[in-house]
Amino acid sequence: MSQRGAEDVKKVAIIGCGFFAPNHIHAWSSLEGAGLVAVCDLNPQLAQRAAALAGDIPWYTDAAQLLEQCHPDVVDIITTAPSHLALARLCAERGVPAIIQKPLSFNFKEAIEIAALASRFNVPMMVHENFRFQAPMREIKSIIDSRSIGTLHYCRVAFRSGYDIFKGQPYLRESERLVLMDNGVHVFDVARFLMGEIAGLSCRTQRVRSDVRGEDMASALVKFSSGAMGVVEVSWGSFLPEDPFPETLIAVEGSAGSVVLDRHYRLSVRSGESVRTYSVEPECPAWGERPWHVVQDSVVEACRHWLDVAAGRAELQTSVQDNINTLAAVEACYISAAQNGAFVALSEPFRVTAQAQV
Repeated sequence: MSQRGAEDVKKVAIIGCGFFAPNHIHAWSSLEGAGLVAVCDLNPQLAQRAAALAGDIPWYTDAAQLLEQCHPDVVDIITTAPSHLALARLCAERGVPAIIQKPLSFNFKEAIEIAALASRFNVPMMVHENFRFQAPMREIKSIIDSRSIGTLHYCRVAFRSGYDIFKGQPYLRESERLVLMDNGVHVFDVARFLMGEIAGLSCRTQRVRSDVRGEDMASALVKFSSGAMGVVEVSWGSFLPEDPFPETLIAVEGSAGSVVLDRHYRLSVRSGESVRTYSVEPECPAWGERPWHVVQDSVVEACRHWLDVAAGRAELQTSVQDNINTLAAVEACYISAAQNGAFVALSEPFRVTAQAQV
């Protein structure tokens, strides 16, 4: 961290020191204007390990005690979804901004409660939707925003892999809501980021692996509010000749051209009669490792976004209120799949009452 006044450095506390937490610790440690002040986990061994990784900072097993003693400027919540509501309430009631790991909640009603807490206490809360901060997604978004491919008509956003995601997160095997809730939230958020809000969808799901409880494949036909159409796919049961993990493959078609993100971060852009192809692969952070580097780089950029928002340099993109729209799409997928692929409209009343429809 470069030299700057102490008042410019945001004090960051981390709650949750499990599988993904080291990426956040490294990310915050690499950013100017951020300083890690404490970590917390119910498991003291995980908390101690994280504290050592962060430079021997204080560690806790009680989140309320951390907040009372450390007075952080923001809490980065990296726990599993069932704990998010209680931790969000703990932060909101104390006026402490929070960044919450995805999914915001497994339960749509609870997600709305978290958004309501943020609004009622006027406390900024962000969902750590890091996929939209990946370098390839930002490049595609800039091309779309330039209008060089014209009016958008169609997109395909696909994350298909057979990578053993359960090795690092074995508890996922028991999740009744599996790939849509854990990975689909990322993919639908990218679709919204690139194409705008979703008006409705139809979805079918599958379970092809014998060692999981929930769905490990899902395909959705999406209608966007703009009138554009799209296909969103997510799979953890695709055993391909060359596994693309952890890459998301994308195609966006417009009235004057198209953008295609292929394997190995190869981006091809057609604008009118002009075609160009180039790499949008991010650099691997000094602390990172391939093939995770695209995710690790996006964690840094998501944390940087929070600092930009806190400094008044940017508007918050992935607020808990905004993330309700991503979760509504995932909720609609479950409703549609339970009704053999019936079309489900995502009207505003749906976003409030979807949980009751399941």
